[in-house]
Amino acid sequence: MTPLAHSARAGVPAQTYAEHVGNVVKYARHFATEAAGAFSPKWCEAFVSAVVIAAIPHDLGKLDEIIESALLAYSHHCGLPSLPVEKAKRKFVLRDPAIDESTQEKLWQRTEKLLANYLGQHHQSFTPITSVANVPFTGLVRRLALSCLVDADHSDTAQNYLNERELDGEPLRAAERLAQLDRYVAGLATTPGNEAEALRGKIRSGIYSACRHADLANAIVACDAPVGSGKTTAVMAHLLATAHKRGLRRVIVVLPYTNIINQAVDVYRSALVLPGEDPEQIVAAHHHLVEFDSRDLRQLTQRWDCPIIVTTAVQFFQTLAACKISRLRKLHQLPGSAIFIDEAHAAIPAALWPQSFKWLTELCRDWSCHLVLGSGSLVRFWQLNDFVPVVERPVVTELIPEALRVEAAALESRRVEIKTCKDVMDLATLTTFVQSKPGPRLVIFNTIQSAAVFARHLRDSGLSVEHLSGALTPFDRAIIVKRVRDRLLDKADNEWFLIATSCVEAGVDFSFRTAYRESCGMVNILQIAGRANRSNEHEYGEVWDFRIADDSTFSLHPQFDTPRAVLAQMFDEGKISPEHCTEALLRELNAGTGKTENKIELIRDAEKAGDYPLVADGCQVIVSVTQLVVAEPSLIARLRAGQIPTSRELMQHSVQVWDNRFEKLTPDCIGNELYALRPGQYDNFLGYMRGLLDASGEVMQENG
Repeated sequence: MTPLAHSARAGVPAQTYAEHVGNVVKYARHFATEAAGAFSPKWCEAFVSAVVIAAIPHDLGKLDEIIESALLAYSHHCGLPSLPVEKAKRKFVLRDPAIDESTQEKLWQRTEKLLANYLGQHHQSFTPITSVANVPFTGLVRRLALSCLVDADHSDTAQNYLNERELDGEPLRAAERLAQLDRYVAGLATTPGNEAEALRGKIRSGIYSACRHADLANAIVACDAPVGSGKTTAVMAHLLATAHKRGLRRVIVVLPYTNIINQAVDVYRSALVLPGEDPEQIVAAHHHLVEFDSRDLRQLTQRWDCPIIVTTAVQFFQTLAACKISRLRKLHQLPGSAIFIDEAHAAIPAALWPQSFKWLTELCRDWSCHLVLGSGSLVRFWQLNDFVPVVERPVVTELIPEALRVEAAALESRRVEIKTCKDVMDLATLTTFVQSKPGPRLVIFNTIQSAAVFARHLRDSGLSVEHLSGALTPFDRAIIVKRVRDRLLDKADNEWFLIATSCVEAGVDFSFRTAYRESCGMVNILQIAGRANRSNEHEYGEVWDFRIADDSTFSLHPQFDTPRAVLAQMFDEGKISPEHCTEALLRELNAGTGKTENKIELIRDAEKAGDYPLVADGCQVIVSVTQLVVAEPSLIARLRAGQIPTSRELMQHSVQVWDNRFEKLTPDCIGNELYALRPGQYDNFLGYMRGLLDASGEVMQENG
């Protein structure tokens, strides 16, 4: 009887064991060679060997010790384990203790008993391969290796059952895209309306030229260009020029919020797609977590194989720290990438930067990556000993020349005035306060609940309101963003509000007359300043820091108590400017309870010990658990009928719901790992908050 890897189903014939293992070996070798062979001379031989051996797991024999290929084979279904736990098993290391219900044996005992038979059948199709000497891997290298194996396994299974497309994406063609970008930027030039606009245009041109032609020896650079300076295109020019010079294969742009992905993707598709290309195959938007363990849904997992990837900080950094196979599948695409972490100040919590920066440094040093850390209010955390010890500190070069940075900062200081109101306001007081300044007006809250409550209150009061937060699907957010932009262009349309969360704090090219920000931290108030009088179209702009009552209406974010207190100090001392951002961070650390420092140490120790589940848990960018929930009725109907959508469709029409809200909404389960909002729980103004606010008027405490 011919051994089978996958049985026949849904009209697809069975796949033999030999065919599946042969394909997995082929794909795993391909992925490993692309990653290490091309971009890591240090790891090439040992890396490729370990991945290929693990692709034929039965050739390993009895797994008596932790060698890299054995660890990969063990992990390719269950994820990277805790090595301290495995080592404590002594001679039973890397053996599955689960019970086979049919025989009441432990699974590893059954495998041991039948191993000779397994090997006999296996060697009828495959000859044993010779390995190189075992070389201990770092945690990052283990994740990269497992990624190659998992992607090979999942890709062959998906192609067998679901005709998933071929594995390799389009080439980067960096030089051609750089020339295309030059033409695009040249076409953006306009006649300035005033002296300030003329000066801003001159600075934008200078920044683009400096970034495009920067010839930097170091692989890690910093870019602190202010808002409105063309950072999106300037840094892309630098990335493409560097990729062309160094033979890199991919550009990855990491953004802090899902809603600004569409804006960036629109710009990149307009500026970088060459004639005859499919824009979606060149610039891929990866909004939020669409990752599944089940075989039926694996093909919906994003693979990061397009030449230009635009993704969220949550997705990027939790992939670096991952131990689960669904999330690790795409990691092997990182070697040989030019990476731009935009709005780096808002990317991840402070406690996650030390280990994350260590991984990024390793990618640059050993895997040919190039890294740009950018922000209009850049916190240079790598200069702090608590974050990066001096002995581990790489050289970080400035991308923009000092003279140009000074000139840009001087113009920035004349554009807006940042003020604070120390009074604590309830719903009625805040309503009066925000109406007292000229419109259009932007009001940003720290929580989804507060934003939804205030937006509904203003709308019910007869005012013109737009609302934007993570409670809405990416599809609906894109519509709202376009409507906001159109309204901002209408100079006669001034009496309206955009009520939002921090999702519009950074990276969005909105320009309101007045902006309000619920008190948070230094970088937050500086970033919101970029959404007011952005291009000097008004004589002046105002930005207001405000405080709200923690009552039955609003909800205060529990993690922002210390940043709020430090910001109040900085206001009192007149230190509200980008050059004080690193000082503000240091004050937050010193004023805290030690929680940040303890978490830094916990993550470092867990990574050093190889406790991969603990590292993944500690490196969650968003601590609370979220669940993907489908919101669009027609897509829900298709899923109920057993139809599988594309990953893009699923991302566009779903929301990520916090665990506490998930329990209150009680969405319907519509299949393995998929949930759907019930009728009446979602609309295109409040998003899923429609169901929560309609269900009860009680305060719903939240985590963000």
